[in-house]
Amino acid sequence: MVQKYVLETEGYRICFALQETQATKEYADVVVELILDRRLGAVAVQSVPTLMTVRDLSRLVAYFEEHIARLQQHPDSESSVFVPLELGFQVQALAGEVQAEDDGEFSVRFFVNVGESSTAGHRVYIGGESVVTLKNLRVFLASLHESLAAWSRAHDVSLV
Repeated sequence: MVQKYVLETEGYRICFALQETQATKEYADVVVELILDRRLGAVAVQSVPTLMTVRDLSRLVAYFEEHIARLQQHPDSESSVFVPLELGFQVQALAGEVQAEDDGEFSVRFFVNVGESSTAGHRVYIGGESVVTLKNLRVFLASLHESLAAWSRAHDVSLV
């Protein structure tokens, strides 16, 4: 069964489609799709299917939570680029404003790996930058966190 998790920004949506692998319970088959807001055009790009560790998904949740905490003290703070081990996507949380736990916004850059170049075999990423509200980010993180906790319990997999 495919589970979908959506991060809604002001200019695009990021949809993570995760499916358990048959080989090992510490990995999920993942396709990440960037879908441009319809008002801006009809563009959607999907990553190449890739494996992603449950730990990397957990690290993604922690990445955003740490960025939010940092923004409360330093609004100009930019986090390093987050890239999972298998390189299926890249995300960078940028400067913004956080007034309270669910009140604020910041810019986020997101790129999906769409494959390799035909000549040199280098990875090609396509993406965008837009503002995400803490409310939308919290919805995404809560659904992903809940699913990871259930996955951990069902398969006795550590998230750390």
